[in-house]
Amino acid sequence: MKKNLFLFVCFITLFFISEKLGAQHYFFDGDGVRYQLYQTNGEKNYNWLFFPGGPGGDSCYLGSLIDELQLPGNVWLIDFPGNGSNTNSSYTDNFDGWFELFPKVVKQFKNPIVVGHSFGGMLPLLYPELETTLKGIVVLNSTPALSHEEAEAYAKQFDLPDLIDGMQGFIQNPNQDTFNAALNACMPYYFPKETLEKGSKFLSQVPFAYLPAVWGQVRAAEGKLSAKWVSQQLPIMIIGAKYDCMCPFSLFKNDQRFQQPNIKLVYIENGGHCPWIENPIAVRQAFEQFNASLVNSIDP
Repeated sequence: MKKNLFLFVCFITLFFISEKLGAQHYFFDGDGVRYQLYQTNGEKNYNWLFFPGGPGGDSCYLGSLIDELQLPGNVWLIDFPGNGSNTNSSYTDNFDGWFELFPKVVKQFKNPIVVGHSFGGMLPLLYPELETTLKGIVVLNSTPALSHEEAEAYAKQFDLPDLIDGMQGFIQNPNQDTFNAALNACMPYYFPKETLEKGSKFLSQVPFAYLPAVWGQVRAAEGKLSAKWVSQQLPIMIIGAKYDCMCPFSLFKNDQRFQQPNIKLVYIENGGHCPWIENPIAVRQAFEQFNASLVNSIDP
């Protein structure tokens, strides 16, 4: 009953907001979480919940991924308070409340499937209590635990510039300007040479709040973003790519916890941190196969 009431309020709110904001169909819950119903395909009663990377990156960039897919049901972009352009927040520099918000958000939906990119892909692996709520998980270009050492070792084969040099300004004086410069220095770690210019332009247009990024680095170093749960029942798809030097696919491939029949590991040869830019066909095919594994998991 609560789930149905929540979704009813969502659609009513979206109707009135869409009259004022045109294509930006936003609404906020009482915790300041921002929702956008990006797409609806009425074939199934699924709710696909897309969580962005960073932390700090606005979910808007995931729209370009969703446009490549034909997902059955409702497709949502979700931003926690203080993330990206969601300034509906009382947070300053401590975003620990996000840990409580994630399961709360997921449990509001019927037949939820979490699609997490980068930081967003770490989140569903933290909550064993979601075993009976979720219908599936897609982890896209993420890691089971942050490993700067593995990322640096993996990047050496591509002769990439030293990342530390490009981040010194931000490390010494963290603010939005120095963060933007540091993010720009990371671009060769995100995209192969062939799409570096296109990918850099793509990400540079995304609102990216630096304070959540600082918080995320600290919590990752503390181990609070390391995978604590790997379901043995839910359909799970983990996608990685050859030219993603920030999140080497080897971190999942070499972790025995993720070698299970219910988990499909997808490696995209021609792809970077946002592989739908270089190889949308491979990403689309992977999601189509994942959809097929959901056939018997929907609740009426």
